[in-house]
Amino acid sequence: MLSMPHQPRSRQATRGSACARRWTGLTLILALSITYGLWSSARNAVERDRRAYFDLRVRDLRDDIEDRLENYRQVLYGTRGLFAASIAVERAEFHAFVSALALERRYPGVQGVGFSLIVPRESKTRHVDQVRRQGFPDYDIYPAGERAVYTSILYLEPFAGRNLRAFGYDMYSEPVRNQAMTLARDTDRIAVSGKVILVQETDEDVQAGFLMYLPVYRNDLSHDTLEQRRSAIVGWVYSPFRMNDLMRGIGGEQKADLQLEIFDGEQEAEASRLFGSPANGTDESSLRTTQHVLISGHPWTLVIRTAPGFQSRLDATIPLVIAGTGMALSVILALLVGQFLSRGRALALADLRARELQESEARFRLMANSAPVFIWLADADKAAVWFNSMWLEFTGRTMAQELEQGWIANVHPDDLELVRNCYEWNFNHRLPFSVEYRLRRHDGEYRWISDRGVPRFDETGHFAGFIGSCVDINDRKLMEEELLELATKDSLTGFLNRRYFLVRLQEEFARVQRNPQLAASVLMLDLDHFKRVNDTYGHACGDALLRHFAEIVRSQLRKVDLVGRMGGEEFAIVLPDTDLIKAGTFAERLRLHVAETPLQRDQQSIRMTVSIGIALMDSGATGPESSLTLADRALYTAKQAGRNRVEKWELSPKPL
Repeated sequence: MLSMPHQPRSRQATRGSACARRWTGLTLILALSITYGLWSSARNAVERDRRAYFDLRVRDLRDDIEDRLENYRQVLYGTRGLFAASIAVERAEFHAFVSALALERRYPGVQGVGFSLIVPRESKTRHVDQVRRQGFPDYDIYPAGERAVYTSILYLEPFAGRNLRAFGYDMYSEPVRNQAMTLARDTDRIAVSGKVILVQETDEDVQAGFLMYLPVYRNDLSHDTLEQRRSAIVGWVYSPFRMNDLMRGIGGEQKADLQLEIFDGEQEAEASRLFGSPANGTDESSLRTTQHVLISGHPWTLVIRTAPGFQSRLDATIPLVIAGTGMALSVILALLVGQFLSRGRALALADLRARELQESEARFRLMANSAPVFIWLADADKAAVWFNSMWLEFTGRTMAQELEQGWIANVHPDDLELVRNCYEWNFNHRLPFSVEYRLRRHDGEYRWISDRGVPRFDETGHFAGFIGSCVDINDRKLMEEELLELATKDSLTGFLNRRYFLVRLQEEFARVQRNPQLAASVLMLDLDHFKRVNDTYGHACGDALLRHFAEIVRSQLRKVDLVGRMGGEEFAIVLPDTDLIKAGTFAERLRLHVAETPLQRDQQSIRMTVSIGIALMDSGATGPESSLTLADRALYTAKQAGRNRVEKWELSPKPL
């Protein structure tokens, strides 16, 4: 009788123990299933991040290649500007211009900058004799043979080493080069040749190469149509490239992460290989992409693979952490359920841990701080939500300062409207964009950057905002400004040089011709007795006097006025929309200001005066040169009349 009550409790305990074991087993299975799901999701996320980072590096590599070639295109345009601003470019002048570019320091990979001249068959003998008389007795055009037209590499700087082998070479006789030269001539654009072996190559370190051509036309002939361009062509400025030298430094410090092959054309063929070597074996974990790019209209194929060092850039331990933590939590949860029968609390804890791990994984996907560029993220409302450490180190500001629209404070005020309009329009239309503007660095200096943004979408296809990357292009911008200065400015006074002043004078003449109601005045100026200053005080003092005179002239000019140094102490000024009366008033004011403002140097006061001649350039003028000649005659009259005076060339001037 006493044992009867214990039997139900024993069976109840047994049923409770079995129930606890069942719940423990179910909890363990459920927790392990959740762990597996989280591990699988994290592994897929890491793979997506790996692919995204690979795509970012590939895009940066393409941008590096295209930016470097863009720099070389600018060099060719600057070199053609030298020919456009001159009737004839002499060898010494070409040498001085290219030397100022500092090719070896600024433009890795370029073999040189040269000029190839067209030589008609009937002029070949005369041309060869002329060059030989210039100090090159062995000069000749090669390869030998009769052709309807010849070309000759007449200038190539630096004119030393390998480049001496190219002197006199007829590139037009070789089919691959001929194709690119013909395309450049007919389109008036830069053209790139196919794969070649440069004539500069020796028996050592032979590399594949290519050439970049830009046509040079006669300055006095139009070249708007195809026929005009074929008639006006005189030659090409060009640059030869050795591929291994060109690619040196591309990719920055992390270039070893990627393996790059470049093929000429759209097919991957060994005969068309320009750069790189075939991959040794195939790694299943490696990523690969084939990119087709156009280099000045010429197709290249880029094959890019991940190298062994690529994986080290990413932290792939998150799935392992999730798996280990998840299994440990699963066991703990199962034990807690078995001990306390608190399945609800255990599942809640597991859910909390799962959310924390997912949030950690999401933050990881955004942390691209190892990328060698500025990276930013914006949401669908155009608000910035994250910047990488490269951006913050550059601006010297905190993440909190940059979020929302705070980063706008770093943009140069003159570029602010451009940046706002670009972002607004592309965000609204959800289109990729690229914009260049100046961004303030932590030391207060504004530097030019190139900002590229692309829209991003979530897994359901909804617009989530933009992701962007920026690179510092300040050196390239400075190079462009320096090229413009070299081609257009006089280094001593900062005025336009003679060649470019004549180009601008031609533009003003064309404007006047289009509207008979317009007129401009042309002034010729000459410092009186300037030779006496050089002889008495030395040329350094003479240069200082010219700079002093330039400052005085600059203080009297309007923004629309043009001034050029024509040579020595002679200058010319164009006053748009100014008749002879107003021009005379301006000239007299300038003359008095010059006479009353001596140069103070070495405790000496050096006085100077200026003589000025004025002529009108209106719709009746026969050309810009005629107006300049009339102003020069008026200047001669001022000189003959005693100097330090202003003379106008009237319609019926007094005979000189």
